[in-house]
Amino acid sequence: MSSQEKGEVGNPSIYRCRLIAHDYLFFTTLGFRDTRMSGYIGNYALMYAVNRHIQPVQRNASGTVPSYSEDLPKMAIYATPASVSTESGVPIAEEKMLLWENRPQSYTTFNSVNTLTQLTETGRANLPQIGRKAKHAPLNNFGFFAIGGNPKGIIRLGKKQVSCRIFSSRLTIEREAVGFVRPSHAVNVLDLANVGPEDIKSAELIRQTPPLLINANLRTRYYVCFEGQKTYYVAKPDRDKYQSVSLP
Repeated sequence: MSSQEKGEVGNPSIYRCRLIAHDYLFFTTLGFRDTRMSGYIGNYALMYAVNRHIQPVQRNASGTVPSYSEDLPKMAIYATPASVSTESGVPIAEEKMLLWENRPQSYTTFNSVNTLTQLTETGRANLPQIGRKAKHAPLNNFGFFAIGGNPKGIIRLGKKQVSCRIFSSRLTIEREAVGFVRPSHAVNVLDLANVGPEDIKSAELIRQTPPLLINANLRTRYYVCFEGQKTYYVAKPDRDKYQSVSLP
């Protein structure tokens, strides 16, 4: 990590980020045999990837039980959930753009034969041998916001350690506010302090891990940020949950 990046980690800052997949990106969020993905990346996977400089949270093997309660307080950069970008170009280098529109999910089919029975089925529902798995194509990209540090650079995302690159731009923070707001990003409501059902006026639920709210109108603390003529509203994460993030 460069000295510039080290200096930015821990500073009160918010960045708008673009994540570009450099390989087929896949993770299962919906389905059993015919699996597919939503257009959203959960922010816990993102935070493990962008906090690559925090050694205690990087594990080669951790079993099947998540260590969120132990790991999240150690992370210095908070990331919101990411959503598929609708922009018509992707950055391939600083100040260089490639015209590109995100491709539909592609599928890999599998139809394996059991060598003992010479059948494609075993009869065990939890071990299907016929199905399809969805993947995002290389260069498909996602947008999210990061708080507390600049996550730009190459990362390895998810259990499959897919290579991705993050480009970022620092936002101008105008103020912190509290009240009803429509965040400019998908929301992991578990990350927000003191938000209950009565604080959610409207939202769409994305059933994945963790569950996400999109197009949400909810009452919470948030930051009003600017980049040129554009205004962004970024929900403030719970300070008690993210103790190592330098919040503006």
